[in-house]
Amino acid sequence: MELRQLAHFLAVVEERHFTRAARRVHLTQSSLSASIRALERELDSELFVRSTRNVEVTEAGRALLPHARQALAAAEAGRDAVAGVHGLLRGQLAIGMIQTFGLIPLPALLTRYHRLHPGVTLRLRHGSAGSLVTAVAQGELELAFVDHPLGHHSDRVTVLSLGREALVLAVAAGDSLAARRQQRLAGLADRDFVEYRPDSALRATIDAACREAGLERRIRCEADTVGDLVELVAQGFGVALLPPLALSPAGERVVGIATDPPIRREIAVVSAADRPPTPAAAALLDLLP
Repeated sequence: MELRQLAHFLAVVEERHFTRAARRVHLTQSSLSASIRALERELDSELFVRSTRNVEVTEAGRALLPHARQALAAAEAGRDAVAGVHGLLRGQLAIGMIQTFGLIPLPALLTRYHRLHPGVTLRLRHGSAGSLVTAVAQGELELAFVDHPLGHHSDRVTVLSLGREALVLAVAAGDSLAARRQQRLAGLADRDFVEYRPDSALRATIDAACREAGLERRIRCEADTVGDLVELVAQGFGVALLPPLALSPAGERVVGIATDPPIRREIAVVSAADRPPTPAAAALLDLLP
């Protein structure tokens, strides 16, 4: 079993299509198919069920998948470690990030990282905190910037807290509440709310705080992206509870008001508990304040 065969196997798993996978690994389709067949013969198991429309992974393929990822990650980490001895970081760094991450301006942090380590290619993935934590635990991501609660696989990651922040009540600039410095949560029962996706940790934090305050929100719209949510507030569709940094793209069209009681959330960066960070990941962690 060779690393290149495992890379070919992983490409087919992720693309679910031999032609797309072949393009991804820069092979002809016939060469990729031959590589997969050789791997199947060596393992004496079919790894894929092929059809005219797509490719499905067999039970044997699913069993091989985490080990293939680990082997390829270990090989990449070895190459990066050797390069690090010579003072040069290289390779890829896969990072997860929730859309509503606050406190730390991550685009600025990643730009600084790129200037220091131009040989590292960054891959960013957005998702819910729970899905990103799972991806880190399973080796699909090196690091993830998330908020609490972390979800079902929190026991499989190492958590570095980056601090806590208070959410704000976001209202349109022309709203009657915009001139206030603070707003009681219990006094918002007659307001229309726009909300972020129900599977997010942010939503779980907001739901819990509103229950504690006795506020039953009148939710009129849910959005999958924070940008859409902020724009809905700017247009006067409703109000929302959001991290302060999320309001920045709207400029003066949206005002953030402190809430009483405050709604605080903890944000963190997580890495896998069963393996040390790669040199590329460690270099990014070193830049955190």
